[in-house]
Order: sequence, then C-alpha cells, then structure tokens
Amino acid sequence: MINESASLHMAVSKKVVVSFIFPLLFLVYTCCVFASDRRLNTLEEQLSGLQSSDVSRLPLLIELAEQYLYQDPAQAEQYALQALPLISEGQDESTRARVLRLLGMASIYLGKNSPALSYLTQAIAAARITKDVHLLSVCYRSAGVYYELLADYDNAVKFYIEAIKYGRLSDNITDLAMVYNNLGNVLNSQGDYVEAADYFEQAANIHKSTQNHEMAMNASVGLATSYLKQQRYDKALQLFKSILADENSIYDFTYSEASVNLAHVYQALEMNDKAIAMYTHVIEDPRAGSYPQALAAAYLGLAKLYATLGQFDSALSLYKRGIVKVKNKTSVESEIELYENLALLELKLGFYEDAANTQAEYIARRNAIQPVTQAGMIKELEDQLKSERELTSLQEALLKREREAKHSSLFLLTSVVISLFCLVLFLALRLRHQKMLRLEQANASLLIASETDPLTRIGNRRFLDRKLSRMRVNASQIAFLLLDVDHFKELNDTYGHAMGDDVLVLLADKLNRLCRKDDAIARIGGEEFVILLSVVDQEEALLFAERVREYVASNVAEAGARITVSIGVAEGDTDKASYDELYKQADMALYRAKTAGRNCVRVYA
Repeated sequence: MINESASLHMAVSKKVVVSFIFPLLFLVYTCCVFASDRRLNTLEEQLSGLQSSDVSRLPLLIELAEQYLYQDPAQAEQYALQALPLISEGQDESTRARVLRLLGMASIYLGKNSPALSYLTQAIAAARITKDVHLLSVCYRSAGVYYELLADYDNAVKFYIEAIKYGRLSDNITDLAMVYNNLGNVLNSQGDYVEAADYFEQAANIHKSTQNHEMAMNASVGLATSYLKQQRYDKALQLFKSILADENSIYDFTYSEASVNLAHVYQALEMNDKAIAMYTHVIEDPRAGSYPQALAAAYLGLAKLYATLGQFDSALSLYKRGIVKVKNKTSVESEIELYENLALLELKLGFYEDAANTQAEYIARRNAIQPVTQAGMIKELEDQLKSERELTSLQEALLKREREAKHSSLFLLTSVVISLFCLVLFLALRLRHQKMLRLEQANASLLIASETDPLTRIGNRRFLDRKLSRMRVNASQIAFLLLDVDHFKELNDTYGHAMGDDVLVLLADKLNRLCRKDDAIARIGGEEFVILLSVVDQEEALLFAERVREYVASNVAEAGARITVSIGVAEGDTDKASYDELYKQADMALYRAKTAGRNCVRVYA
C-alpha cells in the first residue's frame, strides 16, 4: 500500500514538472525572439537619427548586417554597403575585413558570384594585416563556402584547411566547429560519408559545449545527411525527426535543410505519400523553402519522384518552375542538375526540340554563372576537343582513302591488262603506303600534343593514364607522388600570374631532370604535379620524395621568391591500383603535409 502511494505521488510529481517545464521553455524562446526583434528595432531607430556621414553609424550598421545575414541577405548587403565608406582608409583593417566578409557572404546567398569573390578576397587581405587569427579563420572559411557552392571542392578544401590552421590558434573554439561543419558538407558531396560524419559529430560536440543549440542542430543535420548517404535510413529518419521536433528553436536554414532531407529519406524508404507531402511543404512554405539549396533539392526530388511514378507532365512542370525559382539564388551544382534532368526527361519523352533548347540554355547559363572557376578549364577542354576532332578527321580521311583504294583496285582488275595492272597496282600501293606513313606520323604528333601540358611541356593526366596502362603489362610496385606548390595563390596575388607561370615552367624543368628514364612526370592542373615511380618500395619512394623537396627548396626561386613544395606519397601494384585510387590516397597524404606546415613529405598509411 505504501509503495502504491509512493508511485502515485511520483507520477503526479512528474506531471506537475512536465506541465511546468514546457510552458517555461516556450516562454524563454518567445522572450529571446522578442528580445531579438526589439534589438533590431532599437538599432534601426538609433540609425535613423544619425546623418549618413556620421562615423558613429558604423557599429550599428555592422550589427544590423550580422543580424540580417541569414534572415534577409539583401537587407544585410544594404547595411554593409552603407558601412564600407565610413571606414577610414588604412586605419581600421579589422572592421574593414568584417564588413567585406559580410558583403561577400550576402552576395553568395543572393547568387552574385563575381562580387562575392572580390569582397572575400579583399576581406582576407585586410584580415592578414590585422593578424587576428579569429578573423582570419572566419574570412578563409567564408571563401571556402564560396567555392563549395560553386562545386569547386578542391579550392574549397584549400581555404578550409587555412581556416582550420587559424581556428586552432583562436581563443574562440566555435571557429573550428564552423569549419568542421563545412568540411563535412564537402566530404558528403565527394562521397566520403563516414569521414564527413566524424567532422559533423566534432562540430556538434563543440557547439554543445558552448551551449550554441542552433548551430549544434545545424551540425546534426549534416550528420543525419551523412547517414542518409550511407543508406542508414533508420538513423537518418530518427535524427531528422528529432531536429524538426525542435523547430521553434532552430535557424530557418536548419529547418529548411532538415525538411528536404527528411523527404529524401521518405523517398528512399518508398514512403511516397509522405515524401510528396514533405517536398510540397518545402516548396510552398516560406520557412521550409528559405534555404535556396533545400528549395532546389525539393523541386529536383519531387520531379524525379513524379517521373518514376509516370506523372511526366507534373515532373516537367516542376523542373521548369524549379529553374525559375532558384536561378541566381543557389549553387551552380543544384541549378545545373535541374537543367540536366529536364533535358533528359524531354529526350526520353521524344520532345527533341525542347531538349535541345534546354541544353542550349543550360550551356549558356553554366558559362554565365561559373566564369571565375571555369575560364581555364574551358580553355583546356576546348584545346583538348580540338586535338581530338583533328585526330578523328584524319582517321575518317584514312578510312575514306582506304575505301577509294579498294574501288580503284577492283576497277584496274577489270579494265587493264595484267601487265599494266601489276605496274599500276604496285605504284598505287606504294603511294598508299607513303600516305599511310604520313598519316601515322600525323597521328603520332597529335597523340603527343594531346598528352602534353601546353604551359610546362611535360605530360598531363592523359599521359599518366597511358603510362599506367603500359606498366600493367609487367606487375610491379609503383609509387605515386602528388606535389603541390606552397602558397601559390599568394605568389600569384603578389607577383602576378605571369610570374606564377614562370615558376611552374621552371619547376617542371627541375623535376624532369630529377626523374629516371622509366619514371613519369605530369602536371595535372594548377600548381599540382604527379611523379610516377616504377619498381620501388616505400623507403626508396620516401627518399626520392625528400630529395625532390630539398632540391626544390634549395634551387627553385624566381624574382627573389623562394619556392617550396608539399608532397603526398601513395603506393600500389600496377596490376591492381587505378589512377583515381592512387590520386585519392596521395591527396590525403598531401593534405596531411599541408596541415603539418607545408614544405614536407607525408605518406598515405
């Protein structure tokens, strides 16, 4: 009887506590929202009472830009633009860096790619003058976000690595958490879901330790997305639901991203009705669709789902509406994917003219929104395509002449006497043989040109692929050395791109002299080089890599600038390892070399 009374008393106590806690939490959240709104109103009232040239407006404008950055990027941009002229030239670089970074981030969210890059580059330059590690970490991370949204993951990772370097020196531990969160997003995009989950967990734990609930929830969205990519649907479903259950205390972009990913989970589990309802919610609800990336993903996901269900008209309409809704508001990758899927569906349905128009619009759009990162890439691809077209034309001409020669031989057999036929046939065959030789020489020249880097005159990626294929004839141990010029962007910024090109040419010549006869060296893009060593063990590969590093540090200089390289080393068997596998392993080792301070060698474990 006593136990029953105690149990009843405990149950009643729990109900009282619960009935008290939930209203209290809601009251606290409501107070925070009202406090934030009151703060915005106070700042705007103070601002309205000051002259436009009054320097005391500066801190008010900066705080307003920071407050509006995620809620209303256009408003944040306007406040930051008003703040910029109030900063004295050369006096307050810290404030200048903050304002330029805010302008850059607002431009990113508004889809203004070129101004965003300009603002962020200026912000980094100003932050360098201050030597403020917190400010440097934040500015480098913002530049990484810019490249991430352009799907230029190599450059994104480089800027994130710089952000991590300064974040570790910063007293503000959230600097590291923010970069870890961004790195997790990049790794998710590149298929490294397990490593991405590790970064998201670290970010969430740091945010929890600082009691930043909103950012901890945002990191949890990234973690749940990693589970979704790994097809661990039950864990992803549980985590997304728990995040959305706390919708009143999370950022709009966190709510938006969690909503569309929950729809993806429903679709993967073939819970189509729930998926359609959630996708529709993101498209129609202003808060659920507030994050442009999530809005684009919702249009894409729902259209694909309708296409699989045979509702092609609805799918076509969604693709077209999605393109209009997200244009200039989201990343290149998301917008282009809508174009590509629309064109593929139009082709499938036999709407060839519509598909051609979509493809033409897609190409024009891609060139318009990716000029910064694609200029060099497009030039390189055009040169490569030109060489391939010339090679194809020569091959077609050869086949045509072979057919003509066959017809000529048949004609001669029926129209001339045997003696004349033999003489003419001999001359024709002789002539054909000479033409064949000339064509073979032309083909060989084109092959060499297609495998040669136009700047440094050493091999390129195509050359390495052919070299690796030839090595597979005899199984042997090989080493894959990935070299990256340290601080190459700073070299270009300081001395100009012509100087950077001279350094690459000089470095290629020095590296070529160090290689053995059976080794292969190639430039695979930007400041990255690959050396393929044949028949070596790990010790020999490391000794060679160290010798290369020391030689470059001691002998390569241009206009007084000392050049150093970081090297990542990977090993493999020629009968098993692929170029992509070796590159990925060497790139991970190179990343370790970069984070260890550069001008060093690391091997993939």
